[in-house]
Amino acid sequence: MTYSDDALIFAKIPVSEQIRLEDRVSYLYLEYCQVIQNHTGVAAISEGNHDSEDREPLKRIIQIPVAGLAVLFLGPGTSITQPAMASCSRAGLTVIFSGGGGCPYYSHAMALTSSSRWAIAQAHLVADERNARKAAKFLYKRQLGIDIEGELTISQMRGLEGSLIKKRYRELSREFKVNGFRRDTGGEDVLNQALNLVNGILYGCAASACAALGVNPALGIIHRGDIRSLLFDVADLYKPNAALPISFRSVSKDEPLKFARKEMRRFIYEQNVLENMISILMSVLEPYLPTIKDDMLIDESGEVPGHKDYSN
Repeated sequence: MTYSDDALIFAKIPVSEQIRLEDRVSYLYLEYCQVIQNHTGVAAISEGNHDSEDREPLKRIIQIPVAGLAVLFLGPGTSITQPAMASCSRAGLTVIFSGGGGCPYYSHAMALTSSSRWAIAQAHLVADERNARKAAKFLYKRQLGIDIEGELTISQMRGLEGSLIKKRYRELSREFKVNGFRRDTGGEDVLNQALNLVNGILYGCAASACAALGVNPALGIIHRGDIRSLLFDVADLYKPNAALPISFRSVSKDEPLKFARKEMRRFIYEQNVLENMISILMSVLEPYLPTIKDDMLIDESGEVPGHKDYSN
């Protein structure tokens, strides 16, 4: 396939000229289609119904504005070509292959920053348990609206969080008259499926925020030991007042999962969730940003400034 000059220019758009994450559409969900790269960009192709017995099925082609999206969810029956995936990555678009059981698979978008300063700050934070406890208290204040006093360990804080979230489940169960509910990510009931869906959307937004700053999703603050730990930390901020009530409300709807998707999109847009996720990450990491001395290289004569060509 040959590309126009304009298309080739798009492939080389520098990070500084990409659309900011907070200015992008939160997510697009696709299913039962093929995502390809064509001469004008990335497109989704799906086969419609036969318009007569003698003709091939009608094909629908929809162009995907990859540079203006934060997250692309590919649901059941989808595939994506290598050129299309490359375009998504270059545009800073996080792609998620969302399967059943609440177990999505993530691609890694190109970071929307060329600096490693936020990743260095993250390393400083997680390397010291005292720093991590301070950050955890900040996150719990945002999530639960509580001030945690004293020198509690992160494990003790998680226990407090667990009690409050269980209480929230009980409140919503009474409000929406849902009896005998038990959270099970593999459950086939509507409520568990809705929770998987909305949680997956939040994880996708968190992955996009992490990619925008170039930080490592595996280095969590509250959650530990999972390659998505930081995504869980960030997404959990919106569960008590968004993910849980939206999921419970969806149970009584004719198309509960469609309702949950639309309500989550509305919430993300109205509450500026993408912008807030980035702001929260920056607030947590800012105290640990590197000084100018951290941007140094070592040679035979000692330390020299980094980001400079010493080949001559």
